[in-house]
Amino acid sequence: MKYSAKKLTAQYALTQAAYWMVFCGLYTFATVYLLSKGLTSSKIGIIVACGNLLGFVLQPYISGLADRFQNLTLHYLVEVLIGVMILAILLLLLLPDVFVLIFLLYVIADALLQVLQPLLNSLSIYYVNAGINVDFGIARGMGSLSFAIMSSVLGVMCDKFGANVSMISAILLLIAVFCLVLSMPVIKACDEQKRDKSSNQSSKQKMGIVSFLMHYKRFSMVLFASVLVFIFHNMYNTYLIQVVKGIGGTSTQMGTALTIAAVCELPAMFGFSLIARKFSSAKLMIFATIVFSIKAFATYFAGNVFELYASMVLQMFSFAIITPASVYYVNEVMNEEHRYTGQALMVGTTTVSGVIGSLLGGFILEATNFHVMLLVGCFISVLGTILMMTFARNEKED
Repeated sequence: MKYSAKKLTAQYALTQAAYWMVFCGLYTFATVYLLSKGLTSSKIGIIVACGNLLGFVLQPYISGLADRFQNLTLHYLVEVLIGVMILAILLLLLLPDVFVLIFLLYVIADALLQVLQPLLNSLSIYYVNAGINVDFGIARGMGSLSFAIMSSVLGVMCDKFGANVSMISAILLLIAVFCLVLSMPVIKACDEQKRDKSSNQSSKQKMGIVSFLMHYKRFSMVLFASVLVFIFHNMYNTYLIQVVKGIGGTSTQMGTALTIAAVCELPAMFGFSLIARKFSSAKLMIFATIVFSIKAFATYFAGNVFELYASMVLQMFSFAIITPASVYYVNEVMNEEHRYTGQALMVGTTTVSGVIGSLLGGFILEATNFHVMLLVGCFISVLGTILMMTFARNEKED
């Protein structure tokens, strides 16, 4: 059967758009929601960190299920995870506001949100391997655009109708993701090809994580640098509502700040293939981490909401560059049989930094204030930038 690449790209772009709107409601507005339940910053930090940590642990196991079980397709796995997420969020809304229940249900929903991301990303590769040119760049750009719109809308809605709106929107959008994935074709020949390839490469991929990191020493330091840079990024985003309110803003203005950041990502993401032709991935990662640190200090010195808005423009040269550049970098420095492991570890740096950033930020806020949290984050980011400048090279480690 012949499939239309344009139609599948459109379906996949809508799927990415809906997912990133779910991410906005469930994760980005998590602090707004959990504060409305009377939780302290340190407890919120623990909850978000546990969700990220569980997601990090589950990612390799759940992602491997479709390979290990012949009749379990990638599509079906995504649909099952979405079903569990919807149930967890529904119970979160319906059950009494008891800390243990909030903790368990939010951690489950957050963890599965993290697991869902690489699986949805793999859908584009699934179709490309079948000879259908589904454009990931366009789809991911649509994700950023939708996140921008959702951030602005949710900021206003939470101010007017309460924080539960973020969770209700997440449920509705998860249903949309479910329907979109259900409508996308399962290509049996592609599944069989994938299983054969996995079987042929299994002997090459027996290197454990510790052995892998010892073998790729320079790459390991790049991973560590990424973790440090993203600690500030995740800590700042998790507790953005406290920062915004600390300089006299509201949830609506938090949404506006997130919208500015997401919109500024679009030019770099849509045009990254052109940028990558002129600059190496290592140079782009170094450049992005330098801008991350500049953005960190710009945020620290922001004395009002409008200065905070201005700092968000730097998202164009930091997050929007390092996200695709890291994918290119892994492919360029890894041996072919180790690229999947390298990509998984690179994605995992964001999750690990989310755990550390959530815990560290929560405890600093509890003990001091958001200014101290931002300052600590600035110096962590600078350390990550120095390490990236030292170790990022477009050279294979044989």
